[in-house]
Amino acid sequence: MPTVHLSLPDATYRELKKRAGEMGIQVTDLIKLYIKIGLDRGFSSSGKEDSEAVAHLASKVEKMEREYRIKMTILEGKYRQLEEMLTYILERVDSIEDLVTSARSMSNVVERPAVYEEG
Repeated sequence: MPTVHLSLPDATYRELKKRAGEMGIQVTDLIKLYIKIGLDRGFSSSGKEDSEAVAHLASKVEKMEREYRIKMTILEGKYRQLEEMLTYILERVDSIEDLVTSARSMSNVVERPAVYEEG
């Protein structure tokens, strides 16, 4: 696979890094995505059509980012629910273990009859 070296302004790289982080992908993968979208959409020879294409792409990327944020929020909520449920279950298991231990202690006391020596 050919390699392309690209110099970017610091601000552009920071923005790419931020967006890639929000999407959970690497910066290089985001750049490849932007290139793919640009190639698929194509650019015309007129500046007006180019700016329309860029606006369309920007709108498409923003929509993807919004959808991603919504999905991440939902997943984070479900993760918290599962975490709380697991904590509750572990507390219940500890409680049941305590009851079993207590019941075993009681059964050991009941099973051993008192022995009296006559003296």
